[in-house]
Order: sequence, then C-alpha cells, then structure tokens
Amino acid sequence: MADEPSHTPMPGERPEVTDAGTTDSAGAAGHRSGIASLASEDFSVIDSIGGVRGVIESVLPSLVFLVVFLVTRDLALTVKVCGALCALEVLVRLVQRQTIAGALSGVVMMLICLYAAYKSNDARNYYLPGCIINAVWAVALLASQAFRAPGIGLIVEFVRRPPADGVRAWYRAWHGDAALLRAYTVATWVWIAMFVVRDAFQVPLYFSGNVGVLGTVTLVLGVPLFALVCWVSYLIIGTPLHEHRERENAKDSEAKGTGCGAEEPGRESEEAEDSEESEGRKGLTDPRGVEEPRDL
Repeated sequence: MADEPSHTPMPGERPEVTDAGTTDSAGAAGHRSGIASLASEDFSVIDSIGGVRGVIESVLPSLVFLVVFLVTRDLALTVKVCGALCALEVLVRLVQRQTIAGALSGVVMMLICLYAAYKSNDARNYYLPGCIINAVWAVALLASQAFRAPGIGLIVEFVRRPPADGVRAWYRAWHGDAALLRAYTVATWVWIAMFVVRDAFQVPLYFSGNVGVLGTVTLVLGVPLFALVCWVSYLIIGTPLHEHRERENAKDSEAKGTGCGAEEPGRESEEAEDSEESEGRKGLTDPRGVEEPRDL
C-alpha cells in the first residue's frame, strides 16, 4: 500500500505477539495489528494500526517524502532524506534490542517505494508499489469469496487458533458456524471495498501526474481508512466470534473433564488384586479379629 511503506500494519501482520499457543490465545497473545488484531478479545483500534509508534512510523516517511519533494522538486535529495529516515528507524529499533527482522520489517516497503521512484526518476512511482499491493489484496480476497472461504476468516482463525490438529478439522471448526461464516464474509467484503476505493482514487491520480494531490489522497486513504475498516470489521465479527469462542471453551472443558474421569490403564486390575489379597487375609483371622498363627 502506497501509504504504508514504512511500518503501517499490513493485513494479517502479527507483530509483538508474545504467545501463540495451539489453543485460543487471542487474549494472551499481546498486541496484534492489522487483520490479526481482530482475533483479540480486547480489540483496540489503536493497537490495530500498530499503536502510537506505528502511526508515526507509517505516516512520517510518506509525509516527509511528499513535503521534501514538493518544496525542493529534487527527487534525489528526497530519496536521500527518506533513506536516512529509514536508517534512523532501524538504528533506534536495534538500540532498543529488537531483532534484526523486527528492525527491517518496518522499512522494507519504504525502501521498495524509494527504489521505484529513484530508478525511474519519477516521483509518482513512489506510490506505484502501493497501488499494486492494493490490487493484489483485492483479487486475493475476491477469490476467497468465490470459493466460500472468506479471506478475513482464514487469517483471523489462523492467528486465533492455529491448525495444530490438522487443517481440515481446523477449517470445519469455524467454517461450520453459520453465524461466524456470515460475519467473516461481510467483513471480507469491507476489506475488498477498502482496497478498491484506494486504487479507484490513486490510479487515476497516478496517471494524471499530480504528485501533490496523489500523495495527499494516499495519506488520507492510509492509516485513517485502515483504522476505520478494522473497527467496522470488529463490529461485524465481534459477537459471533465471542459466541464461537465460548462454545469452543465449553467443548475443551468437557473434553478435559472426560479425560480426568477416565481410569488409568491397569488401575482396575490392580484394585482387583488388592481386593483378593484382602479377602485372603480375612480368612486367616478368627471371629474375634485375632490372626491365627500359621504353621511354621
């Protein structure tokens, strides 16, 4: 997405997840962003866009690129300034002892956009990768709808409860819930609409050659629209997902209860042997309860 070259949470991204167990870990998995945030019981709009830091890191690079280019009209200088900003971001993350992958993940898209603009010597191409990504996501989600496997549902359920017991069983577990499947289908259409709307505005502006308007519209359709779509999606799937989660927990509790109530292998035979030994000892005692002496 052109407005997300730096660190805006991409759909399905799972940054800073601290626990990804085989059971529903939505509530204990720390903060997630993007579509993955919809799997959390304590959903937060600000978390869905990467928190305050995520907003700054996603908006600032595109804003700097737009301002520096419009003021100087020097694409080479603009690329250098934004490149330095990327290096600073990586340095800060490394100083904070984050992993190399974590430090680089936020700037990869930014570097791709900068390279596209610098290589073609055309500032418009800074926004081209974003337009392509929007189109790819729209097509992928449309394909998932055609196969009655809504893409938002696939992502949320994979994040929420990974298929540890087999993909088929995992798929049936949530796909068989009519209310939840309907909610995922509607939410997927909402995300498709977002990607289509972005390209409906950005592509014509790209071909018009007006970098100022293109950059401004891209910023408006970036983080603000992304946050709105995440919030609307949660309103759609929140209740059905909560009810589905409760049924899952009830089944898990019932299964654990049944397992605890089952006798261990060999336990029954051991109890029978103990009973026979006890009966034998009774036969060696007199009515007064005194054990008769045995023959030496």
